[in-house]
Amino acid sequence: MNKKITSVDFDEENKSKVNQDKNTKKKSNAQKTIPILIIIIVSLLIILTCTLIAYYQVHKESKQATNTLEGVYASSYYSMVDNVNNLAVDVAKYGKQTTKESKLATLQDMTKDCNYILAGLSVLPINQENVVSATKFFNQVNGVCEAYMTALNKDGTLTSKQELLFDEISIVLSKIKANFNKQNAGMYDTNFNFVDAGVFDKTGMNELSASMGNMTNDSIDYPAMIFDGPFSTALETTVVKGLGDKVISEEEARDYLKNTVYAGRDVDIEYKRETNGDIETYDYEVNLDNKTLFAQVSKLGGLLITLSGYAESGDAIISTEQASEMAKTFANNIGFENLEVVWLEVHDNVAYINLAPLQNGVVLYPDLVKVKVDLTGQDIIGLEAVNYALNHIERTVEFNISESEAETMLGFDYNILKTYECVIRLDSGVERSAYEFMVERIDGIYFYYIDANTSEILKTMKLVDQEGVEKLI
Repeated sequence: MNKKITSVDFDEENKSKVNQDKNTKKKSNAQKTIPILIIIIVSLLIILTCTLIAYYQVHKESKQATNTLEGVYASSYYSMVDNVNNLAVDVAKYGKQTTKESKLATLQDMTKDCNYILAGLSVLPINQENVVSATKFFNQVNGVCEAYMTALNKDGTLTSKQELLFDEISIVLSKIKANFNKQNAGMYDTNFNFVDAGVFDKTGMNELSASMGNMTNDSIDYPAMIFDGPFSTALETTVVKGLGDKVISEEEARDYLKNTVYAGRDVDIEYKRETNGDIETYDYEVNLDNKTLFAQVSKLGGLLITLSGYAESGDAIISTEQASEMAKTFANNIGFENLEVVWLEVHDNVAYINLAPLQNGVVLYPDLVKVKVDLTGQDIIGLEAVNYALNHIERTVEFNISESEAETMLGFDYNILKTYECVIRLDSGVERSAYEFMVERIDGIYFYYIDANTSEILKTMKLVDQEGVEKLI
């Protein structure tokens, strides 16, 4: 029997279908919502990841920038200190000069010293009011030197009053040099950071400005590290020729310090920063035997470029001969080639020794390595190898005249103490092969450098005593 479909049945069936359609739609919407949520979550994760990567990159770049800035500030400071010492030496040398030419050359060196000092002061993050008197002083010295050069070129002479002005300049320089000693020692003791110390407060002051204060007062000090001797300040190129082409990592540089420079010694080495310049370096603080030293290892070639520390106070225990052998052995063991002692001087209980590489017995003066030996502590506390790093290459050296032919240029009344074949670099930057004659005359000891191909006298230096130290002028 067929069932009769009523309007009620139709309505109920309609409702059932509507409900079924709603459920299907809800299910479909729910299924669509899940992928959207996943996409949103993944997108958020990607955004978060990108943000973290960007933050890391910015932080990394910021750290690199800070390290670079620290290197610039440190380099400017220590360069300024070295040039103050150089200026003091040049001022002392001026008083010993007897010819117009030698005076002009020394005055020219002094103007360069002043310009480098002023450049260092301008780079450092300091309140200039704190160094206004020092800035004025070095500007005045620079001006005096230029005025004296003009006068010498015009008239050939200076008055005695003009000459005596350098005695006053020398006294001020002695105070500034003495003041730097305390300042630099404090930097080592407190692990000084130039970037942190250079942050200015609301008053326009910072730690570096406060610590430097007025450079001519008695609150700052720095020890003079003078390396004299023939061509000790040889002109360098800015092209690094002496380090090869292999770039080493920071870990390799640290390993070189630990296992080559300080092989067999109990040493603690702390990496500080990278320094960028003509010679890029990894910089370290080295602690051994209760001493703290600053060391720089070149990225190119992995060679010790700078070592700086302090001597123990007390009487000398080892001789200068022992110090010379110690310096030569140290340098030859850490990667320098065939070095020999070419000059030595002693200040208090410290020996300052110049080493030069030999090429088939020829002394290469442009490639000097300078070493500082503590005669009390019996240890190497300083090394500077910038000239070597920039200049050291195998050279083609020609000697077309004999030593006896060159000797005829010395004139009369002399006694030859030593003779060397050498390569020297002139102020113009040109290298010449030469014979070096150490000659005793009635008025003192002289060094003559005679061109080994033309017999021209390239340079003459006289050995003088300055404050108990023998120097060449």
